Amino acid sequence: MKFKTLCSVAVVAAITTGALAPMAANAETEAKSLTGKGEVTYEEDNGTNNPGDPEIPDGTDVDPGKNPDITINPDGGPITIDVVSNLIFPNQKIGVSPKPTTATANPVSLTLTDGTTVTRGNYVQWTDKRAGNDHKYQIKAAMTKQFTNGSNTLNNATISYANGFLNSEMGEANWPKTRPADFVLSQDGVSQVVLDNNTAESTGARGLGTFYAEFGTSTADAKNTLEEKSTGLAGKSVELSVPAGQNIVKGKYVADITWSIEYTPAPAAPETPETPAE
Repeated sequence: MKFKTLCSVAVVAAITTGALAPMAANAETEAKSLTGKGEVTYEEDNGTNNPGDPEIPDGTDVDPGKNPDITINPDGGPITIDVVSNLIFPNQKIGVSPKPTTATANPVSLTLTDGTTVTRGNYVQWTDKRAGNDHKYQIKAAMTKQFTNGSNTLNNATISYANGFLNSEMGEANWPKTRPADFVLSQDGVSQVVLDNNTAESTGARGLGTFYAEFGTSTADAKNTLEEKSTGLAGKSVELSVPAGQNIVKGKYVADITWSIEYTPAPAAPETPETPAE
C-alpha cells in the first residue's frame, strides 16, 4: 500500500504542474524602478606619515618618542621624505698613518611601539601619495655640511653608501623598477641619486606608497616583501673616509646629510568655467 500511495502522490503533482504551466507562461511581469546615486570624494592626504620598520614594513610602527637614532619629518604633505637615520660612527683615535682613516657607521637601533627593539641598517623612508597617475621622482642625498668641530674641519672627508635594499608593504605593481644605488657623498655638496623612479618604466602607480632604502640589513638572509635577498650587512655598508696628513683637534665632529625627493609637479587641472546664472 505504501508503494501505491507514493505513486498516487507523484501522479497528482505532475497533473497539477501541467495544469498551471500555461497560466505562468501567459502572465506578464511588471516592475517600476528609481535609480539613486552613490558618491565618494577623494582628497589628497596632507598628513604626516608614521615611521616604520625598513625590514618589516607591514609590522609594528616605530615609536616616534624613543628613537634618537633617526630624524622624523614633522611636516606632512602628499610627497615627503619621512625619516632619515642619523649616522653614528665609532670613536676614532688621532693617528699618524699615511693612509686615509676609515670607519663604518653603527647599525640603527629602533624601538617599536610594542616596546621591542630591533637593529637595522641606516635608511631613508619616503612616501608618495599624490593624486593622479604621475608618481615619478628621484631620491637624492648630499653632504650639505662637512664634518666640523667649531672652526675645525675634517677636510675632504667622504661618506660612501653600499648594499642598498628596497622595501615596502605595497604590491609589486607599485614598486619602482630600479633599486638603491651605491654612491659617495663629498664636501662639494653635490646631490647623488639614491633611487631613480624617473625611468621609462616608471609609469602609472609605480612609486606610489611608502618605501624604504636600507643600506645593509640586520641579517644576511633578510628578504624584502618581494622576496629579494639582502646584499650586505648593516655594519659594513656606510663608511666614513678621512684623508691622512691633516691636523685633527679632539672632540665631536658633526656633518649634515640632506635627503630629498625631487619630482616635477603635474600640471594643474583646468578650472571648470562657471555657468552663467539665468
